[in-house]
Parts: sequence; C-alpha cells; structure tokens
Amino acid sequence: MTAPFESTQIDIARETPEDKHPAVLYLAQLGPGSKRTMTEALQKIARYLSDGRCDMYSLPWAALRIEHTSALRTRLASELAPATANKHLAALRGVLKHVWRLGQISAEDHQRAIDLPAVRGPAPRKSRALSQEELRALVGACERDRSPAGPRDAALFALLFGAGLRRAEVAALDLSDFDRRTSTICVRGNGTKPPRRFTANREGLLALEGWLARRGVAPGPLFNPVNKGGRIEIRRLSEQAIYVACHKRAAEAGLPPVSPEDLRRSLLATKPRRDAANQTAATNPAVETSTTPQATAPTHSSTTIPGTSGGGGIGAIHTA
Repeated sequence: MTAPFESTQIDIARETPEDKHPAVLYLAQLGPGSKRTMTEALQKIARYLSDGRCDMYSLPWAALRIEHTSALRTRLASELAPATANKHLAALRGVLKHVWRLGQISAEDHQRAIDLPAVRGPAPRKSRALSQEELRALVGACERDRSPAGPRDAALFALLFGAGLRRAEVAALDLSDFDRRTSTICVRGNGTKPPRRFTANREGLLALEGWLARRGVAPGPLFNPVNKGGRIEIRRLSEQAIYVACHKRAAEAGLPPVSPEDLRRSLLATKPRRDAANQTAATNPAVETSTTPQATAPTHSSTTIPGTSGGGGIGAIHTA
C-alpha cells in the first residue's frame, strides 16, 4: 500500500526547514558510516511509500499510520534479507520518533505505527573464499560486458578483493580519494579510525584507469550507477548496488551467488600463503598500505587474479 499523499503535503514536507524535518534530525544524530547507510534506507522507504513520487525530504512522514507502515514491512520482508529489512524498519522508527517529538503525530498513532514485528527468516549464508578459477570467471564476465558497467565492476572487484575493502568503504570513495599520480587510494576513517592508504599494483591500476576512461574525471563519487542504456548516472553507487553487481557477474559466469564479503574473505584466505612467501623471498610489491602518509617500509606481498586482458591480475593487500 502506498500512502495517498496530497500534493500540498509533499510541498510542505519539501519546504520544511532542517531543524524541523524529522528525517534530517534523525540522521544528524548518527555517525558518518551509519548516516550513509540509513540515508539509503530512508530513500528506499520514501520511494516505496509514495510509489516513487517522494524522496526522504519530500515524504510527509507525519501522515504515516499503521496501515502504511505495516504494508511497508510486508514489502521489505518480501524483497530484502531479514537483517536488511529490519535495518530499514529501525530507520523508519527513528524518523517517526522525531515526528512524535515535534508534535506532528499523537502518541497513540506513533505507537501504533511503529508496532511492527521484526522480520524473521533463515540466517544469511556465511561468506566463503572463492577459488582462483571462480575469480578468473568473475573477471571474465566483466571483460565481456562492453558497457561502462563492465570496467566499473572490474574496478569494484579490484578494491573488494585486491584491497579487501568493505562495500560501504567502496561506496563512500570519491574521485579525489584516488591519487592517479602516485596510484594511491585513501579510505577515510569514520572519526575514530585514521585513514588508510593503499598503493595499487599494475593490474589494480589498470582496472581503475579502465573505469575512469569511461567515467571521466568530473569530481564526485568514484563509482556511479550505469543505467540499462549504458549511461553513467551522476550519483553515488549504493552499497546494495555493489551487492547486486557481484550477484550479476556471478550469474553471468555460471557461478553460485557471490557477495562482496566473499571477495573480501578470498583475500583473507590468501594471507597464510603470502606470509609464507614473505619468509622465503622478497617479492615485488602488489599493494602496500599505511595509516599515515609518512609510514615507510611496509611488508610487501603479491597475489593476482589471472584472466585479465593483459594476462595479469588484481593485486592483493598486505597490512603492515
């Protein structure tokens, strides 16, 4: 069920000042990482509740009642994993709490609207390490896609596997975080952790440059959505879209579903082999890391995903 919002309600919500807007107030109390995640959740909720007419800023949150939130829960449960659906419901409850605090809804209507049972279901499957053959197949699927999404996903995999980044970290990257002169990528901290810097090896750099050749050098998010017509959209690629890209490439390669966490686990699984190699001989650096620009003399190691067009691969990362 979509909420039957009037145009005037939408206009009023859109013009609400930030210090009186429940969604803005809710997000303001969150840390950077949580704020980004919950912003995506609220945007999806707003689209679902309004049949695409509203975003989280123009949705009349005060007009929501139990019949709307109950229907929303049903849709979330049918389309998302239980943990993801419950995360969306937590965001909904957070906004509605501010609606009540602002005096825009009665205590009774507020309690009824948030009286939603948690979404239950089977636990998500555990992540697994991919074999070298599976990694080759994923890279091959990207190479066969001649649209901008092909090189984009190859660059995504270079960071998910080659640098062991979490999908939230990849989604948060801006073009300014990639220094093409030094081939380094800066992953910003969340306020308590310092930034980390990675230096890409040749194969990782080729993957990133292949994507930038299609994306261009306009400031903004490093990774963008690509629509069905092959047009690159000027907005940030969401965490969910990264998850979908992994599933899509796995299906094209004839593999079971692959998640971003699988790629990261694949890198961690190579660590014992890299450590053993470091004990016997020095190797050429693949990706080196540091927590500050001044850090020197990291331990180096390398691993690759065979099957890229140049016969090389995507470098792994060793944390000094």
